[in-house]
Amino acid sequence: MAGQRSTLERTTAVVPRPALPDRTEQMALLRSSPLSRPSARTPPPARRDSGVRVEIQALRALAVSLVVLYHVVPLRLPGGYVGVDVFFVVSGFLITGHLLREVERTGRIRLARFWARRARRLLPASLLVLLVSAAATVVWVPQTYWQGWLREIGASALYAENWLLAGDAVDYLAHTNAASPAQHYWSLSTEEQFYLAWPLLVVLAAWVAVRAGTRRRTVVGALFGVLTVGSFAWSLHTTAVSPPDAYFTTPARAWEFGLGGLLALWAATPPAGAERLRSLVSWAGFGAVGYAASTFTGATPFPGTAALLPVLGTVAVIWAGAPRSDWSPTAVADFGPVRFLGEVSYSAYLWHWPLVVVLPFALGHELGTTSKVGILGATVAAAWATKVWVEDPVRTGTPLARRGSGSTLLATAVATALVVGCVAGGWFYVEEQVDRAREAAAAAAAGGDPCFGTGATLPGHACGDPWAYAGDAANPIFAKSDVSRGLSCLSVLAQTDVVTCRFGSEDPVETVALLGDSHTASLYEAMEEVARERDWAVVTYLKAGCPGLGSAMLPAAGQPADERPACAQWGQQALAEIAGDRSISRVFTSYRSDVYKYADDAGVLHDEFPAELVQAPLQRLADAGKRVTVLRAVPTTGGVHLGPELVNLESSAPDCIARAGEVHDPCAGPRGVRLTPDRLADAASALRDDRISVLDLTDAFCDGQTCHELVGGVIVYFDGSHLTATFSRTLGRHITARL
Repeated sequence: MAGQRSTLERTTAVVPRPALPDRTEQMALLRSSPLSRPSARTPPPARRDSGVRVEIQALRALAVSLVVLYHVVPLRLPGGYVGVDVFFVVSGFLITGHLLREVERTGRIRLARFWARRARRLLPASLLVLLVSAAATVVWVPQTYWQGWLREIGASALYAENWLLAGDAVDYLAHTNAASPAQHYWSLSTEEQFYLAWPLLVVLAAWVAVRAGTRRRTVVGALFGVLTVGSFAWSLHTTAVSPPDAYFTTPARAWEFGLGGLLALWAATPPAGAERLRSLVSWAGFGAVGYAASTFTGATPFPGTAALLPVLGTVAVIWAGAPRSDWSPTAVADFGPVRFLGEVSYSAYLWHWPLVVVLPFALGHELGTTSKVGILGATVAAAWATKVWVEDPVRTGTPLARRGSGSTLLATAVATALVVGCVAGGWFYVEEQVDRAREAAAAAAAGGDPCFGTGATLPGHACGDPWAYAGDAANPIFAKSDVSRGLSCLSVLAQTDVVTCRFGSEDPVETVALLGDSHTASLYEAMEEVARERDWAVVTYLKAGCPGLGSAMLPAAGQPADERPACAQWGQQALAEIAGDRSISRVFTSYRSDVYKYADDAGVLHDEFPAELVQAPLQRLADAGKRVTVLRAVPTTGGVHLGPELVNLESSAPDCIARAGEVHDPCAGPRGVRLTPDRLADAASALRDDRISVLDLTDAFCDGQTCHELVGGVIVYFDGSHLTATFSRTLGRHITARL
């Protein structure tokens, strides 16, 4: 959504991936210029005996600290996600410097050797954490999560997680998916794509320089400059029109690597002298990163221009190096714990997020202070162990490190295939259960079982307890994927064109319209059953996050202001089409009014809004000769009974039922909590117009005191509020009986 990052990536998995080059590469960087050699006039940049530049290690330590704290205590550090920008700039600087030195020294770049070294450096720890995450998912996490999480683990192993998350963030059905333990691999995927493309660009630039008879650095600089400017412009554009694409996709992030690369091209070593100036610049750079981390929030349009602050701050720190004035930050950067955290930052980044995501399932409750402190300690311990026993040995001390690049790349392919194969096995195991439940649901529906789904609540049906957990069709894994076909008929948030679907009789007795939002769309199967019984044709007018009754005064709650006109324009067009279509004799309409707000003339949002704003479009349809039926909004989830206590769970209905196990009436909740105010139905009733009626389906979900999430052996919702296709189909009997 324009101007605002998606909820998914702000609140869950916005995690950077630090890039740690080999120490030999850093030593070569220090030796690449006479400026790095000691002289009587200019002291060298501070470094450890290993040749590691301490300011870069300090940047890593700062960045990973910001990221970990952001995920463990997000309210304390709301902008800690800027650590990703620090890592991207550092990667661009170090990798570009390495490539430039190789091409200037040898006249070429050995691509296979470069990629093999990256693989030995990054993959062992990465694949290990993915395997552990998959195992932890199977051991501690309900099976309703497995398919989504294993899908992301597989995408992470293939370095495509950033594109998967970008797609999910704009997918109306997937944007609320629970964060997986691999979601933070999006930035690792971005960097791996950078490692694939960047050397090819350097090779291209070197070839052009030879053909043109000019200096390589000139051509490389020109190419990198054009790409950096173009990527930044694209980032500004996508931040405004599609924040998920701006945040997750490589083209919108390449400029951050590019700035690091340009710094490596023109200022690979810190300037000689000017210790006090460099100290000031270094402090300012660290301060810029810290200020962004402490003041940015989930509402900050990002990356866009906001990312310039941490990016340029990182550039400033690297440019300044490690000045040796009395008040420079070098003493802090060279402090033992800071150096240690910089050295293990890659593994710390890998381990912390799976702990944050999986530990609540293992403990059976949300994270408290003790468990959060435990996560911090476990992250550091796991990072140290992984570096000492996995990263360093594979990189330098194994036969693989001494053999050719081909052996490394082959081993990489085999290891990745093994991880993907294990993940695929788990995914297909879950899919087999889904298929079995789908067949059971289809058989019950085809057999005309009068007690299946809402039939168990109809008067005159001797069905026993309608809320009992019974039958293969009540599998929560199946319910989570049992999505109504009506949701494929939705116009998306920013879309103003009216997209319709038509189903039912080809030679109908009557043609009716179904108008509303995504909750109305989940009544598709119910209306399909009604159409079959009544010989109707149904035309849908549905839009995600939009009430559908054509008023700019009814924006979706939380919807960015620049997307509200699209809702109003779409609604006005849909109303005009329905009113003007003489073949349509009846309109069914509904929406969840509790998620919409009223914007007054000053643009201030209110929970309550004038009834006439709703009544006017209803009367317009009635005046056009349509009979209007308002379907009262169905109950919602939240506030559920698990055992004797009333608890609040944010998870979907299938997740709740999977947690509860096969207990009687799982995840039921108080009627007063589940039934939210329906302003549309109330306004329609107040009109007292015979052409406009209200159809209340509440008793298909609720008894006198309680609303249920499992009715007649069918799970009601596939998420927290949208009906499963199976339950919706059984609801058709209720609608037919009351028309």
